[in-house]
Amino acid sequence: MTKDVKNHATDTPLRDFGLRLLQPREGYRFSVDSLLLVDFMVPKRGARVLDVGAGCGVIGLCILKRFSEAHVTFIEIQDQLFELLVENIKKNGLEECAEAIQGDFTDFKRLFPPGQFDIVVSNPPYRTPESGRLCIEAQEALSRHEITLGLETLLRGVRHVLRPGGHFYTIYPADRGGVLMAQLIGHGLEPKRFQPVYPKPGKEARMCMVDCVKDGRPGGLHILPPIYVKVERE
Repeated sequence: MTKDVKNHATDTPLRDFGLRLLQPREGYRFSVDSLLLVDFMVPKRGARVLDVGAGCGVIGLCILKRFSEAHVTFIEIQDQLFELLVENIKKNGLEECAEAIQGDFTDFKRLFPPGQFDIVVSNPPYRTPESGRLCIEAQEALSRHEITLGLETLLRGVRHVLRPGGHFYTIYPADRGGVLMAQLIGHGLEPKRFQPVYPKPGKEARMCMVDCVKDGRPGGLHILPPIYVKVERE
């Protein structure tokens, strides 16, 4: 890892997972959304997992700590985040069950053969470039806005790399949930589990998590109980 990247990173402990993760001091930093998505997943033992837009690796590394015998491939396009990802894999002693690829997922056909993975997981960029002011920090803008990777391209790639019956897990803004569900179904990724995330009781849902199956039978969607990120004490 270059000295400049190391000097501009913080060391964040995730005690529930037994991890310590370097992430940018400024720019894109992971949030509770990534940890909620890990808790939402139910991968099988020994699953081959692809973490798309991995950032510093928080989702995939938590998966490796939580689920037995999983193997995670990480793909990240941004230089600084990729350097931190590689260092975090080494820092936590997970080299044998992890592979890091620096690349653009829009080039999925060249990067991955069809049906390579049992699971794809992504906390994708979800703001359209038109939806208000872009983040000033370039790294954060790429991570949060659909600049290099739009939803339709992401889902085409997910369909390509998943085996039949494989699962795709994602978290997305609740107010764009209709767009997400329509796109998922249109790409043959049938939603099977849906869970809304609320900031606290009495407020509207902020995010939603969806578990989809490639070429799954239509119907049979399970709406799970809501998650409250912050519950105020009486």
